Amino acid sequence: MSESKIIPGYVSPDAAEAAFYAAFAHCDIKAMDAVWADAEVVCIHPGSSAIVGRELVLRSWSHILTNAEPPILDIEVLSRIVHDDLAVHVVEEQIRQGNSSPESTLIVLATNVYCLESDGWHLLEHHASTPGPRHPTH
Repeated sequence: MSESKIIPGYVSPDAAEAAFYAAFAHCDIKAMDAVWADAEVVCIHPGSSAIVGRELVLRSWSHILTNAEPPILDIEVLSRIVHDDLAVHVVEEQIRQGNSSPESTLIVLATNVYCLESDGWHLLEHHASTPGPRHPTH
């Protein structure tokens, strides 16, 4: 695990998002802790129910990141909306273990909600799920 540089808040929702995925990619729970808001946060991991509250959310990430092999993450932003002190990003996460084949890539759709706190932008909600079958467009 690398030494993380933790800053109190982030200058933009994009910066907070980059820090969130860097913490995930490096299995760095201290950096993950710095990303989340001080407010009542919510996280939904693929296939799980809602985890509400900062302590429980960080505990869930600690279980995921502790002793894990750092994943290879490719993130594509599908949508960005910013309104005053709230931002919503919809992203496609492509998650793969370093020693696995590209065919084993897990595709996850996530909605990340960021809020502007007194010290900068932080993650307020992360809702991730595996997509269903694609519907043809008309």
